[in-house]
Amino acid sequence: MHARVTMFEGSPEQIETGVRVYREDVIPWLRDAEGFRGWIVLLDREAGRSIGLTFWTSSEAARDREESGATLRDEVAEAVGASMRSLEIYEVVAAEELALDELG
Repeated sequence: MHARVTMFEGSPEQIETGVRVYREDVIPWLRDAEGFRGWIVLLDREAGRSIGLTFWTSSEAARDREESGATLRDEVAEAVGASMRSLEIYEVVAAEELALDELG
């Protein structure tokens, strides 16, 4: 499994709007994408930064701009005024089940 790690910067409002739009518009599309396995978003409101992690069956799937929703991601960021600061692909070598009782 591979993870695409993308860092964004913007105001807390821009980032939160971007996460909402991504959740509502992009994730439903990604669920049908070849190799997609899930996603997590980390947010530092004070610094105006977020990190998006999407999980893929292979590095090829994570790098495929059309299949992996990268174009949609870029459109969401542009629409809300956030800027992408970095994008990297990592191999996932260890994972533990997350118990996210409450998000918010």
